[in-house]
Amino acid sequence: MASAAEEEVPAIQVLEKDRYFTQALVRLPSALPSLLPPLSGGPSSFSSSSVRIRTEAFSLSSNNFTYAKLGTLLGWWDAHPLPASAPAPYGDAARYGRTNCWGYARVLESTSPAAPRGSYLWGYLPVGTLAQDLEVRPSESKNDGSLVVVPGWVTVTNEYRQHLMPIYNQYRVYPAEKGLEIQRKDEGVAWDVLIGVMHTTAYLMNRYVFAPNPLEAVAPHPGDAPWTPEQAASLTDAIVISFAPGSKVGLAFAHLLRNERPAEARPRVVIGAASEHSRAFVERTGFYDEVVSSTGDDPVATLDRVLAAHPPTSSGGSKTKVAIFDFGGRGGAAARWAEALEPVLNKEGERNLLLVSIGSEIQEQSAAEMLAARTQAHGAGNSSIVRVLVNADDMRTRAIAREEGGEQAFYEGLDASWAAFKARGIPGFRIRWGEGMESAVQGWDELARGEVAADEGLVFKV
Repeated sequence: MASAAEEEVPAIQVLEKDRYFTQALVRLPSALPSLLPPLSGGPSSFSSSSVRIRTEAFSLSSNNFTYAKLGTLLGWWDAHPLPASAPAPYGDAARYGRTNCWGYARVLESTSPAAPRGSYLWGYLPVGTLAQDLEVRPSESKNDGSLVVVPGWVTVTNEYRQHLMPIYNQYRVYPAEKGLEIQRKDEGVAWDVLIGVMHTTAYLMNRYVFAPNPLEAVAPHPGDAPWTPEQAASLTDAIVISFAPGSKVGLAFAHLLRNERPAEARPRVVIGAASEHSRAFVERTGFYDEVVSSTGDDPVATLDRVLAAHPPTSSGGSKTKVAIFDFGGRGGAAARWAEALEPVLNKEGERNLLLVSIGSEIQEQSAAEMLAARTQAHGAGNSSIVRVLVNADDMRTRAIAREEGGEQAFYEGLDASWAAFKARGIPGFRIRWGEGMESAVQGWDELARGEVAADEGLVFKV
């Protein structure tokens, strides 16, 4: 065993909850691995099915800022609590917290046969190198009314994590060889941690929420609000306009609309409404039929031109449906376009305009400011716009219930789609690897300042 002088001193990123552009890199010399109690064979309260993990590879993007922005509202700050060894003032959980990332973690110790020592877990992780102890069990899913084990997955059972949506408590198990891929900084690892969960959201939307057969569609939101072809669920012959079209989930969705739908169920046209920051990159991808300026082009004039160039198909009928997808467009551009198009599209009470919110722009807001903004944005009032706020966990739960083979069948379809997307790639997109927590802190600051180019993704090995 390494001596204390040779051991790595764990370091974590700590954010101010209401000012999460402000961060600190906090080192924890009293939390050296050699000082931690063993998971087994010693006096401890660990369960007979526990793992000790350490984050090794992860990404940072606008998605991480969303976790901080909504952390108080959705309980995300509680997923990875501040350690007791955090020095003042960073131990104050009312003011400070740890945000989350998607990535790979190495299993340092284990008492769980489902996730043995040396294996890797992929899932919802803390940003930092501090070891984390979790209680786990093999994941289960209902199939023909019976619970069956889902091979290769474990579920976190710690009581403090049970208020989280189920998607955040499930981890995929990989063999020890995954560590070699991380050490080599393989492109596949970078894609997994940077785009994998974004592709999952896009896949759920394309395959299940806007299913090729709308009668099989599942609702994307909490509750029992209707989700029918007439109300929203069909994209057949629709005009799709995506805001933040260069975002990872936006690009994945555009790819799936074009490549994983039968011809008769595809939208009439898919338009990327991009900011000047990302327009050139979005055009280079070739994923969109047309790219327009989200701020410089007039919404009504754009629609008139598109209608002239793309008349309705026989499968879509005579009505024109416009579906606006907001993947985090800047300055509320998607809502402004929807409001401008509403009087043109929704004549005589028809509801032919859909506004779907999936992501948010990188913007520092307090929890109260965020709640007020979301209430205003999704309070329909007298508007005839169909407004939808997507929730990945609701989509996933309903998608799995829709599959006859349960969770395993769902993952088989998802994995095939992900493999096809990775094989195609994103033209013009590049990965920027960083190494060490100092590099990750620098990446966070660059994202907060808007200095990361639209065509690059930030991935870190720590």
